Amino acid sequence: MKKALKILAIVLGALAALLVIAAVVLPFFIDPNQYKGEIIKAVKEQTGRDLKIEGKIGLSLFPWLGLEVTGVELSNAPGFGRQPFARVAAAGVKVEVLPLLRKEIAVDTVMLDGLKLNLARNAAGKTNWDDLTRPAKKEERPAAAAPAPAKPAEGVGIAGFSVKKVDIRRADITWQDLAAGTAYAVHNLELKTGKIVGGKPVYLHLALDLEGGAAGGPKKEAPSLRTRVELAAQVRMDPDGQELDVSNLSLAMAGMALNATIRGRKIFDAPSFSGDVEISPFNLRALLDKLGVKYATADKNALAKAALKSQFTASNDHVRLQNLGATLDDSRVSGSFELRHFARPAYRFDLALNDIDVDRYLPPAAPAAKGAGAGSGKQAAPEKPVEIPLSLLRALDVQGGVRIAKLKAVNLRSSDIVIKIAAKDGLISLGPNEAKLYGGRYAGRTTLDARTSKPAFRFDEQLSKIQLGPFLKDAGVFDKYSGTAELGLKLAAQGADERAIKQTLNGVVNISARDGKIEGVNLQKMILEARRLYDQARGKPVRITAAATDETAFSRLSANVNVVNGVARNDDLILEGPVVRAGGQGTADLVRETLDYRLKVTLAEEASKKGSTVPIHIGGTFAKPEYNVDLGEVIKQQAEKAIEKKLEEGLKKKGLEKLFKRR
Repeated sequence: MKKALKILAIVLGALAALLVIAAVVLPFFIDPNQYKGEIIKAVKEQTGRDLKIEGKIGLSLFPWLGLEVTGVELSNAPGFGRQPFARVAAAGVKVEVLPLLRKEIAVDTVMLDGLKLNLARNAAGKTNWDDLTRPAKKEERPAAAAPAPAKPAEGVGIAGFSVKKVDIRRADITWQDLAAGTAYAVHNLELKTGKIVGGKPVYLHLALDLEGGAAGGPKKEAPSLRTRVELAAQVRMDPDGQELDVSNLSLAMAGMALNATIRGRKIFDAPSFSGDVEISPFNLRALLDKLGVKYATADKNALAKAALKSQFTASNDHVRLQNLGATLDDSRVSGSFELRHFARPAYRFDLALNDIDVDRYLPPAAPAAKGAGAGSGKQAAPEKPVEIPLSLLRALDVQGGVRIAKLKAVNLRSSDIVIKIAAKDGLISLGPNEAKLYGGRYAGRTTLDARTSKPAFRFDEQLSKIQLGPFLKDAGVFDKYSGTAELGLKLAAQGADERAIKQTLNGVVNISARDGKIEGVNLQKMILEARRLYDQARGKPVRITAAATDETAFSRLSANVNVVNGVARNDDLILEGPVVRAGGQGTADLVRETLDYRLKVTLAEEASKKGSTVPIHIGGTFAKPEYNVDLGEVIKQQAEKAIEKKLEEGLKKKGLEKLFKRR
């Protein structure tokens, strides 16, 4: 046995000596450059591309088995221009020889310098690497019996693998998409790693300049961006255990700094990931500008601060954020968010928000068109109705709730808001929702059925004990009313745009208010002024212009409104005040925004005219109502009553008053 081992040792020693001698001697007798032609020919046969090797091929055999090459270029696919598909200034790799005898691969450095890679897609959607990835055609051969699977040879395998470092520098990668009209480029890409040993963390550092803009082809909007990106991390990968651990990950880009820890399991069979992510406070507007995203907001100071911190779990079709904490300017969000099924997204969330002014983030109001204002003699062209995006609504799959401590939206202010949202297959429900606002409360539910070509809306809303003045003023509806109000509405409509919805609006609105004022209108003053002008008007109705300082106080105001096809009708208005009582009926066209309403106003005047009732017609538009006082009707009624009284007195003298009354 000892003799056999001694012989084996002598053989192995002789073999090692032979390898050392070969490694030293062979480079003097073998010139790899003489095989350039064969390499170029093989590439042409396999790919149809032209390969150029402008520099020399360097070969070393001991103590490192190394290969270096310079000035390598591969031509582009037909139809993609004359620029090369890829070019490398220099590339090299070295493997230590002696560890190979122990079935260990010890790589010194993998080096790639000056890579220029030009990727493209033409207008037809074909890329310039399709021909390289197309599977080779197999020669047809007679079917043969499948050979028995070979048994792996005992003792064959790699005992160890390591790479001292990977060094990629000065790499440029461009992407031209003529189909989308966009172009992106990565410049000065650098990738450096520490020692790579199986099962141990590896230091990784990546840096690049990112640039983007428009490409040739169809004229489409494309972002224009230029920014620097740097990434560093400790990466450990266990292929056998299908595990991936990334620690101390940091990403810096355009003023944004991200830190994360990632744990991956079953990364090949059924990948799942979990970890923590934190984005330090950064200027979101500056980031958008650097990324070429132009977004104007009503408040120019909005989007100045953003941050995020959360735990996460993810798979190839799911992501969930837990213990979420996000900041946008003065607003803070907490809770959880989940996205399922990336191909057809389903959203689930439970969020709480401290305070937000939504109006800050809306686009600024468009300036009024010149020459289309009042008195210009020109009428602005009607805007095209904005259609509801039915396909988008039908694709929504949403289930969640939001609680907001303070909210400002469309200039309305509220607090203690609870919003519930459910959407599936085009059926969307908002509610039951609730909020505190303007001294009172709101409760309601809105549903939208977008499953048909004409989406259907249902509104069931209730406002109680609302301070009417500030509420209507902030809403921009009417700013002429005050008091404490109750408002209930049950409305339904159909349509794919705002105009169609107004035209098909049907339902009931109930309004009641107390202890308030109607500003801009003084019914008592209006009637008295009309009497003064009545003689000048020669018996015709008198038009009165209300002053902004006018007002009519009331202790009670109520009305029930029926809405039919966008026209609101009221027949039972009641107004009671200290000097004025009124009843009314009429219509308001919600589509044309016009009024046709008649009031009968009774004034509590001096003894001689106490209780006289005057009709007032309200016409015009919502923005500019017109008031016409018909005193002629009052005098006519008074004359008729006087004639009736005289007639009755005359008949009474003749004993015929009973006959008159009987008639």
